[in-house]
Amino acid sequence: MTLSTHDAVKRRQMLAQWLSIGLGAAGTARAQARSAPAQCAPLPQLRFAVIPKTQDDAQTRAYGLMAQALSAALGMPVEMVPAASYSAVVQGLQAGRIDVAELGPATYVQMQRNGAVALPFAALVNTPGTLNRYHALLVVRRGSRWRGWQDLRGATLGLVDPASTSGALLPRLAMRKLSGMELEAYFSRVSYAGSHNRALAAVRDGLVDAAFVSSERLALAQERGLVAAGELRTLWTSAPLPTDALVMRRQLCPALQARLRQVFVQQQALLQPALQALGKQGVVAVEASDYAEVARMLGPGAP
Repeated sequence: MTLSTHDAVKRRQMLAQWLSIGLGAAGTARAQARSAPAQCAPLPQLRFAVIPKTQDDAQTRAYGLMAQALSAALGMPVEMVPAASYSAVVQGLQAGRIDVAELGPATYVQMQRNGAVALPFAALVNTPGTLNRYHALLVVRRGSRWRGWQDLRGATLGLVDPASTSGALLPRLAMRKLSGMELEAYFSRVSYAGSHNRALAAVRDGLVDAAFVSSERLALAQERGLVAAGELRTLWTSAPLPTDALVMRRQLCPALQARLRQVFVQQQALLQPALQALGKQGVVAVEASDYAEVARMLGPGAP
């Protein structure tokens, strides 16, 4: 039996369509395989860590509430992993010992430069629906003789943590640009307090002459009565910085990644007790591009 010219053309068209569909499906499968984690296994528990912002009972209680809410929403145990330093959190992510973490913007950028092991997906914010900004501040006691950063040469300085955005990294860059000197050369002594609250207390108690801290941490310390309003004076303020990022390991299974995004962004009402305890008003979705300005501030060779 011979095919008419019309039937032959129609058959070739149908064959081409089937091939197109098959190739498209194969291409989609390959793309999904490339984007999926190379090693994806169900977790017995989710390990959550935060940088030591305040190192007080209030932070511990607030993130304890966060762990309880996440555990109920995800249907799996959630463990809050204590971290002694910013670098310990990053090392935990890199080693697979931490699954989700909250990182300062510069800490996140530096981690990405050293190997993109985690994805930013959300941020806890002060204004619902808006990625809020904060500043690095150089503060001194209200009654001190210092009137500008130029007056502090030879004074003592408190920093927060070597990897703190507002409490070390950007101040180092700023003072290098302003004075042409490294912090250790400009000040007679530079020490690390370990948290913003401790740096603020060191200035308040006269243990150091000045300190670099986060404007958010200062506002919260004043709200909680840890530092009296008007007790400190600001001598320098940085450019605006995007608030801390919640990140998750890239190797988490896609279903768990999607569920984390859903809980934090779309079902954030479940997290309200924890958000209130942290002084936050909501959660917004974020991605790497939200922190590009911080990468520009740090420059190609981050300190």
